[in-house]
Amino acid sequence: MKHLISFAAMFKNSLYILIITGILLVTGCSRFNKLVKEGTPDDKYKAAQQYYDKGDYYHALQLYEELIVVFRGNTKIKNLYYHYAYAHYYEKDYVLASYHFKYFAKTFPRDTNAQESLYMSAYCKYLLSAHYNLDQASTIKAIQEMQAFINAYPNSDKVAEANKIMDELRAKLIKKDFEISKLYYQTEYYRAAVSSLNQHIKDYPSSPYKEECMYLIIKANYDYASKSILKKQRERYNNTIIAYNDYISKFPAGIHSKDALKIFRNTQQKINKLDTN
Repeated sequence: MKHLISFAAMFKNSLYILIITGILLVTGCSRFNKLVKEGTPDDKYKAAQQYYDKGDYYHALQLYEELIVVFRGNTKIKNLYYHYAYAHYYEKDYVLASYHFKYFAKTFPRDTNAQESLYMSAYCKYLLSAHYNLDQASTIKAIQEMQAFINAYPNSDKVAEANKIMDELRAKLIKKDFEISKLYYQTEYYRAAVSSLNQHIKDYPSSPYKEECMYLIIKANYDYASKSILKKQRERYNNTIIAYNDYISKFPAGIHSKDALKIFRNTQQKINKLDTN
């Protein structure tokens, strides 16, 4: 019985809270609609800032969009547009936020918030950067935007952070490129794999995947030779030897050195067998 009474009390309290919440929502919507229809520009400007300060960016944005037109050319436009861009950012609409931050920086280049706005435009592009296994157009754009910020404000205290972000974005591009090259090997397109892996090393000489690339070049050449017609095998096994020597000269104690040595010895045996036939 006590449990039933307790449950009934909880239900009653919950219902009361729901009713009060509903009343407040209806009242709030009514006030907002009245403000939109009857409020003066100054009333709306003040209300927009209040909504923004409370974190109600949805309502703030609705008012900002109207006020941007009304206050064009007015001294209030800078503050209004600056918060308009941030409202989009806080709503996680990074496409529009980036656009409006950049527009602010270009339109008001001497404003104290211009530097911050240009950085935020680039930062939003960074947040839009796709996972490495997806199309990387957004990543490339983010790098360009960050570099543009550094070029515009080389002495900014944000430069170190911008460089760190660009390093992260470049690492994503490098990983994407490596995974594509690796996929050629995994799908047994050995010639394409060798070409792509060599190009990766050329394009990214400091790539963290350099050793892995060179080891895969050995494997790709060996597998390609093994599956070739007889008259093509010697040349392709020789390419395996060359790839091994190149690898071992750069990574004598590499993580793949033992496996690479096994392939090298198997290759020598294959060549010796070809010579005896």
